[in-house]
Amino acid sequence: MISVYYRVKAGESLWQIARRYGADPQEVVRYNRLENETVLREGMRLRIPIKEPVRPAPVVIGKTGEWITLQEGETLDEAARRAGISRQMLLWLNGLSRVKKLTPGYRLRIRP
Repeated sequence: MISVYYRVKAGESLWQIARRYGADPQEVVRYNRLENETVLREGMRLRIPIKEPVRPAPVVIGKTGEWITLQEGETLDEAARRAGISRQMLLWLNGLSRVKKLTPGYRLRIRP
């Protein structure tokens, strides 16, 4: 089994996050030792155990635009293709003048 890391956003529940990745919510609780936690906090980093790599669809976040999360082993070119934009546009939207090493879980803006 592999896992990905996820940063909790305001208002999200453990069930919503686990469902997005096809994970069992109880496994997420166990992996993150959340037995005594009753509420997730914004910004909390969760380890999500998954059976196979997933590529979630872009997530709409209010009026601030759309974002995607870089997946394990995914290149910027692949992320741009998944978002339906060019690599140059992806770099520009994220203020990246040169390609730097990005880690899985890095959030990329895909719409202005």
